[in-house]
Amino acid sequence: MRTGNRWLVFFLAVIVALIVAIWPRPESADTSSAREAGVANAASAAAVDPPELSRLAATADLRPCPGPAPTAPAGAVLRGVSAGCLGSTQAVDLGAALSGEPILINVWASWCGPCREEIPALEAYANEPDSIPVVGLNVQDDPAAALRLLTELGAHYPSFGDADAALQALAAPPVLPLSFVVQRDGSVDRVTAPAVFADPSEIRVAVGELVS
Repeated sequence: MRTGNRWLVFFLAVIVALIVAIWPRPESADTSSAREAGVANAASAAAVDPPELSRLAATADLRPCPGPAPTAPAGAVLRGVSAGCLGSTQAVDLGAALSGEPILINVWASWCGPCREEIPALEAYANEPDSIPVVGLNVQDDPAAALRLLTELGAHYPSFGDADAALQALAAPPVLPLSFVVQRDGSVDRVTAPAVFADPSEIRVAVGELVS
C-alpha cells in the first residue's frame, strides 16, 4: 500500500472513531422509563382539580405535617427549601419544619415499586411508642396518585408533596426510595442500609445508629 493511501486510511479511521464517540447513545430502559414517568406525572399534576385533591387528602387522613419553627437552624440542610403538605398548596420552609427533634424523612413516589413495599413498614414504625416522627417527601409525582396510594396502603404519617427541590439539597442519588435522619440541629444523615425497609425492626436499628 502506498504511503499516501495508508495515511488516508488512518485519517478515515480517526474520523469514524470520533463520530462513534460523540454519537448520542440510546437511553437505558430504566432511564427512559423514569423520564417518561416524570413527564407523565408532571402533566397529571398540572391537571389536578383542587376540590378533588382536597377530597383525596381528606380520604387519606394523613397526620398534619410538622409546622415551621420561627426560623430554621443556621446549619439546617433543608433551610430555604419549600414544600407544601401533600394535598395542600400552602408551602413551608422544610428546614424550619423539620428541625428541633430527630425526624426520619423518606423520599418516595407513587410510581416507585420499592417505595410501595416499604411504606407499610414505615407506617408500622411510626405507630410504635418509642419511634421518632416519620415524614414523607413525595417527589416527581402526581399528588392525586400519591394520596391514592397512601389511602390504599393505610399509611397516615404526614408527607410533603412537590418536594423535588429537597433532592438537590440532600445531594440525593437518583434512586428511590431514600431515607434520612434529620438531627435536632437540622443536619442530615442518610440511611444507607437497608436500601428498602422490610419491617419496623430494620427501621429501629437504622434510626438507633444515626440519632445523635
